[in-house]
Amino acid sequence: MSNNPYLYEKLVATRQAEIRHALQQSRKPVQTEKSPTFVENAADKFGTLLVELGSRLQRTNHRHEASLS
Repeated sequence: MSNNPYLYEKLVATRQAEIRHALQQSRKPVQTEKSPTFVENAADKFGTLLVELGSRLQRTNHRHEASLS
């Protein structure tokens, strides 16, 4: 192999670009797993709302039964 500085720099730059590309590709699945979708957020909030509503109804029912006793 010849000691041409230009070719060596091009080879290093190409290899660095390949490494950067590989790192970006390996990070993509991690990023998609971290951020929930709109539907997932909506389902989560709806579930929380239902649990909260059920808890309030239970408390109201217990108070109503206690006042009747």
